[in-house]
Amino acid sequence: MAEPALVSDERAKGIGRLLLVGLGFAGLEAVIGVLLLVNGYGRYGLVVLVVAAAIGATTGVALRALRERVPAARRTSILAGVLLLVLSVPLVPIWVGLLTALAGVGVLVVTLAPEHPAP
Repeated sequence: MAEPALVSDERAKGIGRLLLVGLGFAGLEAVIGVLLLVNGYGRYGLVVLVVAAAIGATTGVALRALRERVPAARRTSILAGVLLLVLSVPLVPIWVGLLTALAGVGVLVVTLAPEHPAP
């Protein structure tokens, strides 16, 4: 299988910013999950915490791969975008899920859009 194309510096900057937003949403979701657990919403609080952990881990790995210019950085960014999008579905009732889904769409659009050479 062919190695994926390396991400350009400008593209890496945009993807990195969106991954940081996803990481921030994971932190916010963790806080919301703890608040839900404390207030008696055990099952949903646990779901929110698991989703926050999965999103945080995936976006963290993708961000590290992007910063270190690993050849698979593009692939991990796509995986992070897909997981941001898919795992945010159970979180839509608390609105942060909708914002997380938008961040996932942003990561996918910036990662998959064709690069145009600078004029």
